Amino acid sequence: MKGKGKWLILFCAVMTLGTGMTASALGSVKIRLDQGGKSSWAEEIQIPAVTVNYSEEIPKWSKPIEEWEPGKKVTGTLRLPGAYSETDCTVYGGRLVSVKAESGETVIKVSYTPVAKLGKTAEAGWSDSSRTKAVWRKVPYASRYQVMLYKLDGTWVKSLTTSSVSIDLLPHMEGNDRHYYTVKAILMDSSEEDYLVEGDPVTSGSSILHDQDDRFGAWEELEKGKKYRMSDGSWVTGRWQMIRGEWYCFNEEGYASVGWQYSDGKWYYMGEDGRMMTGWQQINGKWYYLKPDGAMAIGWRQMQPGEWYYFYEDGSMASDTKVEGTYRINSLGLWVQ
Repeated sequence: MKGKGKWLILFCAVMTLGTGMTASALGSVKIRLDQGGKSSWAEEIQIPAVTVNYSEEIPKWSKPIEEWEPGKKVTGTLRLPGAYSETDCTVYGGRLVSVKAESGETVIKVSYTPVAKLGKTAEAGWSDSSRTKAVWRKVPYASRYQVMLYKLDGTWVKSLTTSSVSIDLLPHMEGNDRHYYTVKAILMDSSEEDYLVEGDPVTSGSSILHDQDDRFGAWEELEKGKKYRMSDGSWVTGRWQMIRGEWYCFNEEGYASVGWQYSDGKWYYMGEDGRMMTGWQQINGKWYYLKPDGAMAIGWRQMQPGEWYYFYEDGSMASDTKVEGTYRINSLGLWVQ
């Protein structure tokens, strides 16, 4: 019996040792942070799908997701039951930061670099002074833009890149042709390729009739209105023309238009003298806002930080009412939060 007892004790010790080895060597851990292929990236920050050995997990991130920025690393913390070492862990789509055992579980930290597709500019138009300078809204995370200039018939004229949100296209405009441009956010250089893809192009809000500003012609008052004779002796007919720094729209008979004019899908308002109006204008008892390029504003528009106005489809400003059944507008046209 004594011999059998010794063998029994030895067997139990071996079993205990074997159990301990199993607890500290649970196998490999494969952590995947799947952000999808570049073709599927959206304009918002991509939130990776995180799996541990093909089981979905939700890490505790070092920074709230709404504060993530493309290219700026964040750290995710995972807690797994059992004991693992660094050699047991493999990370795909990120990097292993640390592995630490705590109270019967393992705390694993991984780093991830957020990715995104650059968005579209919210607005692309022309400056109010010469309408030969392209201007657009800044795209979040973008540091460079590509501008493609075309004639109205689609003929490509020039491709340019800039880090600004405006560019003078006058040196590249040809003759008296109508022009438009497209603009898209692009990468600064190859260093951004791992976490950004370029955005989609946006076409300028209105094409432009490029004519040199005529300063030496003459106006002639006639019974039906007024006409303008260019410095070369020709009448301006059926087009826009800048005269002494102001824009005018002439009908097919050559008369300067007054009142509302519809051109290239936009509404413009010409004053009694035929001059294109911009900014706030009260017309027939209603308020309108004409953007810097002269086009009538429609929908929501923020004039200053925190000051929102709403303009109906006819361009008139909403006041003392509710818009979309939810947003209260005061008598001054301001949205009251």
